[in-house]
This record gives sequence, C-alpha cells and structure tokens, in this order.
Amino acid sequence: MKEIDKDFLNNKRPKQLQDVHLKDYELIIKHYQNIIDKDNNNSDAYVNLGFIYLDSEDYDKAIKCFQKIVELEPNNPEAHNNLGYIHEKMDMIDSAKKCYEKALELNKNDIEAIINIGHILELQGDYHSAVSQYKKAIKLDPKSLAALFCLAVLYDRHDMYDEALAEYTEIVQINASHTKSLYNLGRIYFQFGNYDDALINFKHVLELEPENADAWNNLGSVFETTNNLTEAFSAYQKSLAINPFHEETNVNFANIQYLLYLSNTESIKIEDILRRLHFVLSLNPHNTKVQKLLDKIQIS
Repeated sequence: MKEIDKDFLNNKRPKQLQDVHLKDYELIIKHYQNIIDKDNNNSDAYVNLGFIYLDSEDYDKAIKCFQKIVELEPNNPEAHNNLGYIHEKMDMIDSAKKCYEKALELNKNDIEAIINIGHILELQGDYHSAVSQYKKAIKLDPKSLAALFCLAVLYDRHDMYDEALAEYTEIVQINASHTKSLYNLGRIYFQFGNYDDALINFKHVLELEPENADAWNNLGSVFETTNNLTEAFSAYQKSLAINPFHEETNVNFANIQYLLYLSNTESIKIEDILRRLHFVLSLNPHNTKVQKLLDKIQIS
C-alpha cells in the first residue's frame, strides 16, 4: 500500500487558479506581465502570475508576486495566506506561520488560516496543538472537507486508525466523490482485514479515476490476499499499463507471476520474473521484497 497522501497540501491551495490550465507558461506569463505593466496595482494579475510561477516551481519569482499582493492589500487575510503558502512550499516554516497568524489576526474565523497553522504545528511535531487547530476549524464549519481531511490524515499518520476511519467516513458522507478519502478508507479497511469494504472503496476510486495506478495496485493486493490470483493479475497489469515504473506494482506482479509459475512451470517464464525484479532493483537497489523473492526463486 502506498503512503496516505504525500500531496495533501494541495487541498489548501488558494482558489484563484483552480480552473486555469497552464499549457503555455511563457504566453500566459507575458499576458499577466503586460497587465501589470499597464497597472502596477492590479492584485489579481499578481495573484495569477504568482501561482503560475509556483506551478512552474519558480519560487523566487512567485514570492515576489505574493509579497507585492500583501503590499497592495495589507488587510486582506487571503493575501497573507497565499504568502504563507509560498513560504511553506519553500520550507520557510517560521515565515509561513507568521503569515498565517497575521491572516488569523485580521480574521479570527479564517478557516484557511486555522488549518494552515495546524499543518505548521504538525510539521513542528506539536501533535496535540495541530489536532486542536483542525478541530477549531471543524467547529467553525462542520462540513469543511479540508479541515476534516487534515485531521483524518493526522490521525492516520499516527496509527489512530479508528479515529481516521471516522473522519474519512464523515468526508465521504459529505462528498461521495472525495477520492483521497475513499482511497484511504480502502487502505484502512485492508489493514483491518475487512477486504469486502476495501474492495468497495478501491473500486469506487477507480470509477472516479480509472487511471489511478495506486488504486489498481491496491485492488490487486486485496485480490491477492483473498487468493483471487486471476483478478489480482489483471489489476496489476492495469496498474502497470498506466505506470510501468510503479515499483510496488512491479514487485506484486512478479510475486503473482512466481505463484503462477509454481503451479504451472509452463505458464510463466522464470526469466521474465527475474527481468522484472532486476528492473525494480534498478529503480531501488534497497528493495527488500525483491531480494526475498529472488532468494525464494534461487532456492526453488
């Protein structure tokens, strides 16, 4: 199973560019720069330009845009949240926290700032204060998916699976298409040995995101654990068709191939299994699962 959600910070991403598809950075940057040249106080242009630089990982230019917005709108909590966001992306945690605290000072009910401060506290290892922040945001808005998800992930990362399960369930009751919560529910159900519910959740994810290689891999893991090797084989194949470099799926698929080989040596070529395992080692020489499977093959 993959990690909980490496990129859950994107759930806090400010709204300005959510519907913009950046197909040509240079043309769009030129467009907004022309607007700024005509009106140096156009905050919307700076916001959009800042997020374009952020998406292209040009952080030095991005932060200049966000700093300009704060100069133009010093009493706008969103401006301080956005500046904090870029500081956070640049691993400038203390500076990010100060920006979020300024946003909260300007608006004590700013849920985004409360969640952002909670995440900073989490990064600083202050688990209890982070929980308090997320719960504070949820109290202000019981249907805040961002706050509920951050709290769920925090519980999840600290192996508080019952609590995480409750939060993820609350999220999908509010939004049945919240794929990250559905995915994490599937993970937890799998860990609990509740394979029927794990299958339901992973299949739901794949209905919404048929190109989700992780979900196909995890669906295969459930089938493999329940001894449905044919379905597992098919699920792993679909995962690899989407992402041939998916390390965990390659290992799982090699294991299925080996099981099939043991049951019928004519069905699978051992050379194909070895080739796959060495491919994984080329990606990660320290993969212990590969070494264990290689040891089994050598013994047999």
